[in-house]
Amino acid sequence: MKTIQEIQSDIVEEFSVFTDWMDKYEYLIDLGKGMPLIDEKDKTEANLIRGCQSRVWLSCREEDGRLHFAADSDAIITKGIISLLLKVYDGQTPADILAADEEFIEKIGLRENLSPTRANGLVSMIQTIKAHAAAAKASSAAPASGRSIDEDIVLALRQVYDPEIPVNIYDLGLIYDIQADADGQVFIKMTLTAPNCPIADDVVAQVREAVADVPGVRDVQVDLVFEPEWTTDLMSEEAKLELGML
Repeated sequence: MKTIQEIQSDIVEEFSVFTDWMDKYEYLIDLGKGMPLIDEKDKTEANLIRGCQSRVWLSCREEDGRLHFAADSDAIITKGIISLLLKVYDGQTPADILAADEEFIEKIGLRENLSPTRANGLVSMIQTIKAHAAAAKASSAAPASGRSIDEDIVLALRQVYDPEIPVNIYDLGLIYDIQADADGQVFIKMTLTAPNCPIADDVVAQVREAVADVPGVRDVQVDLVFEPEWTTDLMSEEAKLELGML
């Protein structure tokens, strides 16, 4: 099987034959028609990708250590975009998905030829795919019995990604405090990179759901605050390295 880098190189070569973006859009539409479609029973709220202008469903299953995706959208261009991402990531390992960049997006000029709402949707698609990879990688790590509940909560938080920056919210420094008592009550104080984030409620809900799935957790309370104000100084070294800040 080809590596993610090899697939990206193939995509760049395929798109290089088109000089007009209308032709590239047509090619995207054709890709969407041929991608593995999500089963109708999996078109649920849980599988909807948050942050997309149109509705996009994505399902994920793991088999023999590799992730397999299926998707669908009610918009033809969006369907083509998610199919392009699945072409890159379908059948890859969680570790390889998490380690990969998306340089092909810039090389084929995709991002600059999308509307702002579609560009935001593209970021949300990538984040969701990587969140599935992070969850799969975490589940294959040491059993929860070998870690404290605080460590498991941190692992869960690392499965939630910022809506605008492709880094998980824990390494981004958005988690200000975690408190877990012996009865399984968990209190989390967090912030966002910007107070006017349009999907703040969705991010908080993702945090609550991720932590609620941790063994031993009975209840989760999330307090969203904006004091102190978030700055890049709160980011981990790994996050800064991933974003090219080091």
